Amino acid sequence: MQAQSSSTDLSLLLLGAGGHGRVVADAALANGWRNVWASDRDPERCMGELISGIKLMALSSMTSKMRVHVSIGDNSARERESSGWDEVRLVSVVHPGALVSRIAEIGSGCFIAAGAVVAPCAQLGRGVIVNHGAVVDHDAVVGAFSHIAPGACLGGGAHVGERVLVGALAVVLPGVRVAGDSIIGAGAVVVSSIEVKGTFVGVPARRMA
Repeated sequence: MQAQSSSTDLSLLLLGAGGHGRVVADAALANGWRNVWASDRDPERCMGELISGIKLMALSSMTSKMRVHVSIGDNSARERESSGWDEVRLVSVVHPGALVSRIAEIGSGCFIAAGAVVAPCAQLGRGVIVNHGAVVDHDAVVGAFSHIAPGACLGGGAHVGERVLVGALAVVLPGVRVAGDSIIGAGAVVVSSIEVKGTFVGVPARRMA
């Protein structure tokens, strides 16, 4: 497991000051970070506080000693913003209320929210979001910059490609594969492998026309 950094001696910059940024900010404070800042590419979002105790700053004010977490919910945008940061500076944030196996593999820049479960031998690529109450079961693989939305479940050995959105309460059955850049709609149940990207909805999940 790539442990998330948490130290009173390090500063953390959250890049992205929208709703997902507020969720990450709350988790960072809960996890023990004490010197947390936030910023955004939009200058109008760089004033005041993101949440209580986390001040917004201009991106130009960041220092070379700051660690960075890209707190942007959109998969492609998160990938773009993460591309300029190396594995040392780009850190994961894991809420202390998440259950993450010590033998899971967590890539740099991941976010794991409260109530999420990442089971033994699961693998999360760089910049993955496992949101509130989502489950990534044993031996499941989640490609870089994918988002497992609140309450979604990946069965044991499921394999999700890069930049996939698995919608709220959706289920990918054990051993099933989902092609990169796909969208699995909220509440959908994926019962057989998806080989070509698309948007899939329903029970069982079918590609939208």
